[in-house]
Amino acid sequence: MRVALINEGTYPYRSGAVGTWCQRLVRGLDEHEFWLVSLVDGRPALRYPSPPNVAKLVTVPLSGAPVGPERAVELRQHGRLATHAAVLLCRGMLADSPAMFRSGLRRLAGLAADGTHPLGRIPLGAVLLDAWRATPDPLLPRPTRHDAEYAATVLELAVRPLAARVPAVDLCHTVHNGRSLLVALAGKWREGIPFLLTEHEPYLADPLLEKVGALPGARAVLLRFLRALAGLGYAEAEAIIPTSERMCRWALHHDADRERVTLVPPGVDPTEHPPLREDPAEPVLAWLGEPAALSTALHAYGLVRQQVPAARMIVIGAAPDGRGRPPGVSFSGPVTGYRALYAMARVLALSGTHDAMPYPLIEAMLCGRPTVCTDNGGLAATVGLGAQVVPPDDPVRLAAACTTLLTDARLRRELGTAARTRARTLFRLGGMLDRYRELYREAAGVDAAVKLSIP
Repeated sequence: MRVALINEGTYPYRSGAVGTWCQRLVRGLDEHEFWLVSLVDGRPALRYPSPPNVAKLVTVPLSGAPVGPERAVELRQHGRLATHAAVLLCRGMLADSPAMFRSGLRRLAGLAADGTHPLGRIPLGAVLLDAWRATPDPLLPRPTRHDAEYAATVLELAVRPLAARVPAVDLCHTVHNGRSLLVALAGKWREGIPFLLTEHEPYLADPLLEKVGALPGARAVLLRFLRALAGLGYAEAEAIIPTSERMCRWALHHDADRERVTLVPPGVDPTEHPPLREDPAEPVLAWLGEPAALSTALHAYGLVRQQVPAARMIVIGAAPDGRGRPPGVSFSGPVTGYRALYAMARVLALSGTHDAMPYPLIEAMLCGRPTVCTDNGGLAATVGLGAQVVPPDDPVRLAAACTTLLTDARLRRELGTAARTRARTLFRLGGMLDRYRELYREAAGVDAAVKLSIP
C-alpha cells in the first residue's frame, strides 16, 4: 500500500516523541511504501535517516510570499470566489456552524488545487472583522481592527497547506489535528483519498497560537479556527486514533464519533530495554522534565537532602544559562539514550511535561526503574499504579515521594516490577504496529476489496 504520512515539521526533522513515533511506524510497517509530507518553515536539517520503504520526502512551506494568479482577469475571479469562501469560513468558525465552516474550507481547497494560496490576495482582515461583529457571542472579546488584521495574517498562513499537491497514494495518514490535517482534507476532497487521523496532543498546543502572542482577540479567533478544524477532522477521517486515554476523552468531548475512535498507545520494543537487575548503591535521583519545571525539581531535591544527606541528583539535559548548581546536582548534557542514566539512579522523577507520548518514562518502566511523576499531561495515565504520582508544581509532595522511594528498597522493587509488567502489556511496539496494519487495510478498503473478489 502507498501511504502519505503527513506531519507538521516533526518527521524526519525534529527529534522527540512524535518524530520517534513516526520513525517506529514507518520502519515497522516496511511492507508499505511511504511518502513523507512535512510542513516546514525554512530548510530544517534532517534528524532521522530515511528507511528503505520511504519513496519520497515532500516539503510544504509554511511561510514566504503568497502564491496567486498573475493575470488580472484570473486574479479578479479568484478574489471573488476566495472572498465568498472566506466569508463562509469565518462566519462558520466564529458562529460555531460546522456545515458553514466545512463549505468555506472545501471551496478554498478547490481554489488551491493549482498551488494557489487561497486567502493570499483578498481583504481577509475586513471579512474577518465583519464576521466577528456579526457574531453575538459573549465569550468572544470585543472585535478590533488591529486584532482582526493580525488574526487574518495568521489565518492566511494557516490554510496554505490546502495548496499542497497530495501524492498519488492509497491512503493519507496525518499525525496531527492541525495544519497537516488540511493536506489530508485536500487529498480527500480533490482526489478521493481516505485518511486516518492520529492525535498526540490537543489543538491547544498548536504552534499557531504562539504567533498571536498576547493579543486576546486574535487568540480567540485562532482558537475558534482550530476548534472548528479539529471537529471537521473528526467528521471526515475514516478513523480517529488517540495515543492516550486523555486524548480519547478529548476527542469524544469534541463530538468525535465513538465508533470511529480507536485508542492505540505508542509502542516500544521491550527487547531494547531489558530490566536493570542491580539497585545502585548510592541514593541517586534522576530528573527529567521541561525547563520551566526545573526550579520546582531543585526545590524538591533540597527537601530530599534534608532527609537523605547523601542523595545526589542528575538532571537529564543541558544546564540552563545563568543558573548555579546546588550541591549534589549534576547535568547530563544532551543525551541520545537514557539507559545508562537509569542504571545510575535508584529513582526517576518526571515533572512539568505535557508530552502525550513520554517515551523516556515508558523506557524506564521497561527497565524496571521506579518512578515519581506529576499528574499532568500523559504521565499519570501512562504509569497507572506502577509509580508514585504527585500534583504538579508541588515540591513538598514531590520530595516526599522521592524520599520514600530512595529509602525503601522493597517498595522500589514492587513498583519497578509493576511498571515493567504494565509497559510490556500496554506499550508493546508489535501490538501498535499490528493495530495500524488493520486500520490501514480498513481505511483503504482493502478487506472489502478482497471479500468482493472471492467467488
